[in-house]
Amino acid sequence: MIKWDQAQRYAPYQSYSPAYLAGLQKQQRQSAWHQGYHIQPTSGLINDPNGFAYFNHQWHLFKQQFPFGPVHGLKSWGHLTSADLNHWSDLGTALTPHAPYTTHGVYSGSALPVKDRLFLMYTGNVRTPAGGRKSTQLGAWMTKNGRITELPAPLIAAPPSGYTAHFRDPQVLKHAGAYFALIGAQRTDRKGQILVYKAPAPTGPWRLIGPLDFGRTTLGYMIECPNLTLVDGKVVLLFCPQGMDQAVCPYPNRYPNTFVIAAGIDWQRAALIAPGPLQLLDGGFDNYAAQVARGPRRESLVVSWMGLPDVTYPSDQEGWQGCYSLVRRLHIQNGRLTQTPLDAPLVGAPFAPLRDKLNLQEKLTISIPATRSGRIRLGNAQEGLTLVVDGTANTLMIDRSQAGVPFAEDAKATRTLHLDPGPHTFTLWLDHSSFELAVDCGQAFASGRIFPRDPTHWRLSCDAALGANISGQRLAF
Repeated sequence: MIKWDQAQRYAPYQSYSPAYLAGLQKQQRQSAWHQGYHIQPTSGLINDPNGFAYFNHQWHLFKQQFPFGPVHGLKSWGHLTSADLNHWSDLGTALTPHAPYTTHGVYSGSALPVKDRLFLMYTGNVRTPAGGRKSTQLGAWMTKNGRITELPAPLIAAPPSGYTAHFRDPQVLKHAGAYFALIGAQRTDRKGQILVYKAPAPTGPWRLIGPLDFGRTTLGYMIECPNLTLVDGKVVLLFCPQGMDQAVCPYPNRYPNTFVIAAGIDWQRAALIAPGPLQLLDGGFDNYAAQVARGPRRESLVVSWMGLPDVTYPSDQEGWQGCYSLVRRLHIQNGRLTQTPLDAPLVGAPFAPLRDKLNLQEKLTISIPATRSGRIRLGNAQEGLTLVVDGTANTLMIDRSQAGVPFAEDAKATRTLHLDPGPHTFTLWLDHSSFELAVDCGQAFASGRIFPRDPTHWRLSCDAALGANISGQRLAF
């Protein structure tokens, strides 16, 4: 067993033998928690999704990864492509850590098609001998045949005056012939902000416009992963505040994934126009670092890391950690952001959920009349995932406390979603060690990891008082 101290986490990739890596890959493939249709690492850890873009008639997604263990070590980018957003081809490592700007990791970033090339913008991380860090914003071009050429000099060499080295996760966009970048940042007084830069070309020169005004002065001590997109004529800003006061927006996870809907954006003033309230993108257990992309029909899509920083997962004992959510299409209906997972290529034969055994690779649709209360349980005699509907209080509680191997025990094992009065439809996707739950056509969403000890004997049961109509389809990868 490797002792993952600071030196080992940042050991060069060539210090690991091919036999060691092959062993990790075998463990992951043979794991009972290996997923069928979610993106996961072939070995080691994946965290933030990066560079999500439609380019050259296919989808591209880059995964921030550490292939040699289930820890946040020396990060690189792996490259995935897809024609349908469900079946992904792994093209291997795309950006590797190296001197002088990424010696301690290739950190998060984004991608933007520019004519016949894809432009990548990302953060380089360097640790200093004194224990500090240097953060630079870097660039690279990818051709249609997948060849990547890194720019020799940083796009933005250092954070501006008044900000710390916690300066990362650029999203690059184009508007009215100019290029903009949103970057997560921390002021020297430990207040989190989003900085807006502007340039005449992706390669620069980049000029700071200022901190983004999105209706709040500061939110906690750091903001990570800012992403902005257009959804049905509105601007949606997604980001991950760290250390935010619960009074601003109550959140059950250590770090939340949040969003704001606005009427528009004034790029010259770096300000959202008429921003709405701060809301949670996902009310579940494991969702972070959401990244958006615009499709060929100008639709907005989002994918998230189904994990959280600073959390140990049971699969760590097998040498791997992390997965991504299904890609979800975003819409705004009646002023609400809705999320609809794209799953059509996966959906297979129907089955009877109340009669047939679960393979933990299903899509379940549960319809419940208004004002009904009761429980739905998925599991066996020893373990299970429970949904508790309260038709009087209009709530849905998700309880994973008995869903297998326990983890994250310093946090609550339940989550509660608030429902509108009336009948409800829940759609649940299961995939061996994860679930995704959409409520009422995606008006609310909850994701989570589960690690069953005995996944071979799970069944679904439902209180008769709910009056539920439940249908199911097997998912085939």
